[in-house]
Amino acid sequence: MPEVVWRAGIDLNPLDVRNPDDVAWLEALIWPEQEFRRERLRRAIAIAREQPPLLVAGDLNDQLLSLAGQVPADAALVVFHSAVMGYLGADGRARFRATMQGLAHDRGCHWLSNEGETVIIQEDGSAVLPDMEPSRIGGNFLLQHNGRPVAITGPHGQSLDWL
Repeated sequence: MPEVVWRAGIDLNPLDVRNPDDVAWLEALIWPEQEFRRERLRRAIAIAREQPPLLVAGDLNDQLLSLAGQVPADAALVVFHSAVMGYLGADGRARFRATMQGLAHDRGCHWLSNEGETVIIQEDGSAVLPDMEPSRIGGNFLLQHNGRPVAITGPHGQSLDWL
């Protein structure tokens, strides 16, 4: 496993895992029958309480370059997002894609994108879906590394099927 030397996140409304109301809200977002997600959330909260990440409030397109500039120069820069692109319009996704391409070129960034099939359309209108039976991706997410599909994932992290 690689050593994580620095971590940060961007959110329009970052929640504080030390705040019981914020934790209650996060737990309320989990469907009652999905105890595996509740347990995963609780483990993640324990880690975040012990090793709190830097959380920046704001729009990812406005904050990403500044935040990426704070990563130690000798650390590998990895940008990961899941179920985020659906909250951006086409212009916002294009802007984000351009930022990520710039980070890949200038900093050697690893871009891990885990998104639903309806929001992974490229700037030219093409899709990056691999040639496969449509039912295989339906309801799942596509994990990409630097724009290249690498796996089909469950939308809540419950499965991983390498391509």
